[in-house]
Amino acid sequence: MNDATNPSDTPIVPVGFGLESEHPMLTMPFTLSVAGQTFEGKRISVTEIEIALPKGTMNAGSKELAKLSFPFEDFTITLMAQVTATDRGDDNMSILLFSEPTGAHLAQLRYVINSVIAGDIITLKGLMAYTGPTQPKSPKAAEAKSNRDRLRSIGVALVSLFIAFVAGTAVFSRYTTAYEMHPVFIDRTGLAMQATVAGQLTYLNPEAAPGEVAYTIAATTGDVLSFQMPRNGQVALSSDVFEGSTVLPTDLILTIFDNSDSIRLRTLISIEGLTRALQGDPATIEMNDGRTLPVTVQVRDTTRAAALRGDLFVPVDLTVKGGSLGPSDMNKSARLRLSKTLLGVFGIGQENGQ
Repeated sequence: MNDATNPSDTPIVPVGFGLESEHPMLTMPFTLSVAGQTFEGKRISVTEIEIALPKGTMNAGSKELAKLSFPFEDFTITLMAQVTATDRGDDNMSILLFSEPTGAHLAQLRYVINSVIAGDIITLKGLMAYTGPTQPKSPKAAEAKSNRDRLRSIGVALVSLFIAFVAGTAVFSRYTTAYEMHPVFIDRTGLAMQATVAGQLTYLNPEAAPGEVAYTIAATTGDVLSFQMPRNGQVALSSDVFEGSTVLPTDLILTIFDNSDSIRLRTLISIEGLTRALQGDPATIEMNDGRTLPVTVQVRDTTRAAALRGDLFVPVDLTVKGGSLGPSDMNKSARLRLSKTLLGVFGIGQENGQ
């Protein structure tokens, strides 16, 4: 196995890496070939080598490319490294230094030395799989944060908080807000006269005086029912109502208005929505022109009767708080919204909406 290195590519040896006696010298079989000659090795460490060569044979300070060979049972490990001659040694021994102790040969040499010290069997697989350090870690340079970095961190934190706030608001609104299915009709306040049975409208007189017959219905049961005009006022016939038309129970026949401009808001509300309104959840109507007005849900006798019958939707009247609707809003529609306050989520601070 050959491992060649270019001295110009190896890192500078850290100060203090090769202090005397810092790395242990290990006696083991190996040979060193340099300048075409092969010498028997005596001891070796990661920083220096002892070989059987009289001191002074090599000029102190001279550098040579050497080949280290470690013979094992079935294979030989060969490493290439640059060595530097010293004036240390005796008549039978010379000491050479690794010119670049942290060179490319370090990983395999460290594995061989550590395995011999531990008494492990050196294998080719273990040598190829060695992933130990090949050079000392460089000290971490302290990173000084600039003002720009601090501003960037603060900006990221503020944006994150804003996104979290928007997401939380959307989730809270979705959890606490519900819209009713049916529209809210805004009409002029008046007395509505409705059909009480199914049948045919045989007589209709919207100009009848109070006490006179206003309309007559021939019921499907064979009965003929006549209804008197209850009071004076402006009479408005329902659309598609005329003599001979067929009506069903609760169909609107006519409405009697007085001279006031008061407004009535009517809608069908779900049983769940009615329960929330009675428990005090704030109710609001949203107009087509973008206005949002708080309202109170008014429970009538017809509301109670429909709820007791088990109807899923019951009729209710709404009263605008503050009376901010006028004659110009008549014949418009709106949407009923039920919501909870933050305290209302926990059942605190809710007012009865009845």
